[in-house]
Amino acid sequence: MMNRVSDGNGTGDVCQVVIYNDNHNSCEHVLRCLMSIFGHSSGLAEKIMMEAHTKGKAIAQVENFGDALRHTGELKKAGLGAEVQSITSG
Repeated sequence: MMNRVSDGNGTGDVCQVVIYNDNHNSCEHVLRCLMSIFGHSSGLAEKIMMEAHTKGKAIAQVENFGDALRHTGELKKAGLGAEVQSITSG
């Protein structure tokens, strides 16, 4: 069963936006993207970027499906590897 939050648009499934490490984007570019797309502070953006850099991937945000889909599109447009993953309750 999916966890749900209401966003008023019927797209309330809770999802996570996952970013992936790559060899072509600079750390500074990733930081700028996380801050501009999600509104993350520089400290949080750096923590997420470093996790992706060291572990290969990181959760950039947990949010409703509609926002996650839009933000993932923005990340991809900026050249980052990203995807939406549903969060299911166990």
